[in-house]
Amino acid sequence: MAIQSKKVFIESDIFYAFVNRAHDKHPQAAAFFRYFAQEQFQIFTSQSVLEEAYMEIYEKISPSLAKDFMRGVSLSNINILYPNESDFKATLKALINYRNTELKFNDAQAAVLAERNSVGQICTFGYLHPLFGQTAFYLPI
Repeated sequence: MAIQSKKVFIESDIFYAFVNRAHDKHPQAAAFFRYFAQEQFQIFTSQSVLEEAYMEIYEKISPSLAKDFMRGVSLSNINILYPNESDFKATLKALINYRNTELKFNDAQAAVLAERNSVGQICTFGYLHPLFGQTAFYLPI
């Protein structure tokens, strides 16, 4: 059995589904966070992912819940990654050189930041573009 890394990068759709109890993927998002806590994973995300999750919560649910979400993140042990100039250039290079036109800037930036911090798994409900050999995180059966 392959050894699984204890590092994972969380995307905005996971945060939104976790906060929104009416979301059809809420039970799965809650299971992810329970598993991460139980297995003592290091959780990573980026400033742009948090901004995206905040805006989605703000617009679709309520401004006060969005503020509470950010307060919770600030009190948590989630590692927030901030891009620097070399990360920005690597993101542009990945975006320009990727053969598929559906890759978004934020997805490329998340992949670059995860790669630079040796995070090989990305937790998302959306499509994960195969950049830098990263894989989607799945709960073990």
